[in-house]
Amino acid sequence: MKLHHLRNVVAVVERGSLRAGAKHLGLAQPAVSRSIKELEQELGVILFERNKFGMTLTRAGEVFVRRAKAIQAEFARTLAEMEHLRGEDRGVITVGCSSATLIAMVPTIVNRFHVKYPNIRIKLLEGSLPMLETQIRDGLIDLYYGPVAPGFVDPAMTIETLFENERMIVGRRGHPLRHATSLEELVGASWVTTPMAIDSDNEVNSVFAAAGLPAPRIVMQASSAMNLAVIVATSELLAPVPQQWTEVIRATGLMERIAVREVSKAPKICALRRANIPLTPAAEFLNDLAMRAAATYVHRLRGSA
Repeated sequence: MKLHHLRNVVAVVERGSLRAGAKHLGLAQPAVSRSIKELEQELGVILFERNKFGMTLTRAGEVFVRRAKAIQAEFARTLAEMEHLRGEDRGVITVGCSSATLIAMVPTIVNRFHVKYPNIRIKLLEGSLPMLETQIRDGLIDLYYGPVAPGFVDPAMTIETLFENERMIVGRRGHPLRHATSLEELVGASWVTTPMAIDSDNEVNSVFAAAGLPAPRIVMQASSAMNLAVIVATSELLAPVPQQWTEVIRATGLMERIAVREVSKAPKICALRRANIPLTPAAEFLNDLAMRAAATYVHRLRGSA
């Protein structure tokens, strides 16, 4: 098995068909098809089911592609580290982060990073730990910054707390409940939630449960911060969000905070990465900047308290 076998299989899967995969690679379709059959013979398993509708991964194929992507990611890290030793810096650092992290830390990191590493691209994947955990485990994401649920422990992961966090309630500008001061006044409202935990409804329900109130009516789940902002700004739905959304409210003018008293703490914001995969020098530098940005953010919060 050679690297081009992995590359060809991954290209076919990512592009959706043998033809598109071959075109992306700049290879003839029969050549890609032949390399996949050679690989299947070597492994002794069928990776793709072939039918008139195209090619579909088998269970063995799904496992192989997951591992192939991890191998490709580690190979890319190795090349990047060798280039660094030669005095050259190129490549990509993949960072998973939540909306709270994007607002609180990322803007202060990027410019400083590119002063030292102007030719390295930072690829940001927005999401929570449950959404990105598999990619972190497989080494496809170098660093993750965002909320980690209480009690989450994994010996394969290095986890470091950056700062404690709090929630607030937001609604559209001019929302009929904008003057509420107690959660009890919001019991009859409809809510939108985000997948910040494996049980996404808990992001809303836990706020009410902590105040001894019945669970509210959840009618929609957003998949990203952008989804959530659009839904809240254009509907009657309310949402619990991290306190960093104060910046989003100020910048857009489309939402406002509903200043109820009983809002509970949000999950703590942590830095997380695979314990057994060494970071490249550039990723180490980026992580160091993130730690400093978190410390600066905490200092700023304490100063404004």
